[in-house]
Amino acid sequence: MSEISFESGKIVSGLLSNYQLVKTSGVMAVDKRIRFLIAQLFTSENIEINAEAFKETVTLFKKQLGFFNTLDGNTRASLAGLLQVNGQNDAETVKRLIDHYELLIESGFKRTNFTYFGAYLLLRADNPRRVAERAKAIYVCLRKQHPFLTGAEDVTSAVLLAQLDTPLSPEKLTEINEYYFTEFNRAGFRRSDSLQFLAATSTLIFMEKDAEHVKKVIALAEELDRASVKVRPIHYATLGILAYVRDSVELDVSFFDLIEAMREDAGLRWNREFSTAMALSLYTEDQARNMAKEQVESLMVSIHVLIAIERAAAASAAAAASAATAASSGS
Repeated sequence: MSEISFESGKIVSGLLSNYQLVKTSGVMAVDKRIRFLIAQLFTSENIEINAEAFKETVTLFKKQLGFFNTLDGNTRASLAGLLQVNGQNDAETVKRLIDHYELLIESGFKRTNFTYFGAYLLLRADNPRRVAERAKAIYVCLRKQHPFLTGAEDVTSAVLLAQLDTPLSPEKLTEINEYYFTEFNRAGFRRSDSLQFLAATSTLIFMEKDAEHVKKVIALAEELDRASVKVRPIHYATLGILAYVRDSVELDVSFFDLIEAMREDAGLRWNREFSTAMALSLYTEDQARNMAKEQVESLMVSIHVLIAIERAAAASAAAAASAATAASSGS
């Protein structure tokens, strides 16, 4: 990874350039939001996407899965981007991801696109089967707490928590998770899958109830609101990560410069909510480079993986929205 110069003009230019490369890669039937998410992956690493390699990675999934599977074009492209940016876009890793998907199915999860994102998270597990089984136990606990809210999307939260190296039981982990869910909800965060993922991210980072973290996340949300940047569910998880990696709850000028640059560019004005999510992710990853050694060592997973998880969740949400739109227009 090369060092990114956090200059709004260069970031916007790089983002749009990578978007065009994804768009013209020959990978078809991919939603605009997904293309931008993939472009964001590479822009945050300050590299240009190899469009040919991207298409080849997508093709690897098609070859290994065949025609009859639940993996849609949006999720397939998202996974290809996640693998490629981390140098894992080889046939063996794609096979491992598909095998992990089947492990999750064997453990009781449903055959959905979201389960593929859970399988992606399992790539870093030393014992994928054990993690998959523990993830199912955690998922059952989450569902007991929120039977109508917890759905297929929450496989990512369950796998995230299951990878913690801790003696805490699934019940205790979900108790901590519920603390964060309740506190953020009281502060005005909407009850949603995004809120569940924010709670899971907070549980992952601290493995205990941390009132100061809650205050920091809320303060960051209020800071954005004062700056006329509306906080939506798609932004929740990134705010949670940003609150951890950044000491101050006051966002500096570089973030607001990036927001303004995105709002002014015609190629990024199509969806303010989504462009804000990209700006937050790019800014958060930049801030993570300044983390103290103690912060890095205290994490159960690297900040890079946390950012990747946030992106996977955003991709899941965008893919679901795309599917809903397609179904509505076809009815």
